[in-house]
Amino acid sequence: MRTVAGELIGLRVNVNAIAPGWIDTPGEREVFSSQIIESSGSEIPWGRLGLPSDIGKAAVFLCSDDADYITAEVLTVDGGIRLKGFLNHQAPAD
Repeated sequence: MRTVAGELIGLRVNVNAIAPGWIDTPGEREVFSSQIIESSGSEIPWGRLGLPSDIGKAAVFLCSDDADYITAEVLTVDGGIRLKGFLNHQAPAD
């Protein structure tokens, strides 16, 4: 991604990537039980697994004019799972 961004920088083409966390998809539900998905989701700082729409919203943002000055970056969309173990957290009550 950074190589392509570097090659296209003179044309002002934005090249970015999305690094998703654990996303609740039909494929995940084929592999993992609902119980595992729910219990694992509660351990993520956001209190749930990501949804395909969370990734879609990130993609829409990166394609929008609001991201015009962003290039060669990786946008992590993981509900804070990278921070697990660093922070004491409690997901907000619904």
